[in-house]
Amino acid sequence: MKKILLVLLTIVICNPSFANDWFPQQQPEPETAKPKTQDVIPKTVPPGQNQGLAVFLKAPCGPWKELQATIMKYKEELLFHGTGLTFGAQGQVYNGAMMFFTNQEKGSWTVLQVFGDGMACMIMNGSKFEPYVGDQPYGEQR
Repeated sequence: MKKILLVLLTIVICNPSFANDWFPQQQPEPETAKPKTQDVIPKTVPPGQNQGLAVFLKAPCGPWKELQATIMKYKEELLFHGTGLTFGAQGQVYNGAMMFFTNQEKGSWTVLQVFGDGMACMIMNGSKFEPYVGDQPYGEQR
């Protein structure tokens, strides 16, 4: 009995023809059947259903003291600050202080949003900071 089961099991395992119909190969579509980029019409939002543009960010957050340590590491100093709002993905409104730190000698900078409960989020940071002295980007000149 064991020999019969062993022979049947060997036939089933070693016979590759069982899998041929289970996952049939599909031929790729010819290149001519694919629409060209310029032929694709973008979908539009129906009238009365305007959608605002949004950018969803993942900002590192933590206690103010932790983010303060990062700023101190790069020897950045507070250049200006203000109060303002940021908006969550589900429309939540977060009120906080915006603080812009920079190391003007090295050009590094960091923007934080600091909340009343002691938490802070790094909204953006970077390099090559320099004061702007050109025309305003909205077209008016000084």
